[in-house]
Amino acid sequence: KLGAPSWAAPNLDALVDVLPDLSWLPEGPVEVAAPEVDEPDGLLLTDALYLAAAETAESPRPVRVAL
Repeated sequence: KLGAPSWAAPNLDALVDVLPDLSWLPEGPVEVAAPEVDEPDGLLLTDALYLAAAETAESPRPVRVAL
């Protein structure tokens, strides 16, 4: 559980917006477990998580995806 900011809606679009900027968390890797979700949402979620991992790889809070 990331404990997203209060402005973040509970949907995939908000997750995509929140993951690249995890400034409210302490520095260090952020492991995100990908739940099993039916297609096509599962594919969209997986893509969003891996995009966040790529975008944050060199940041103080790199996203790590656990399947």
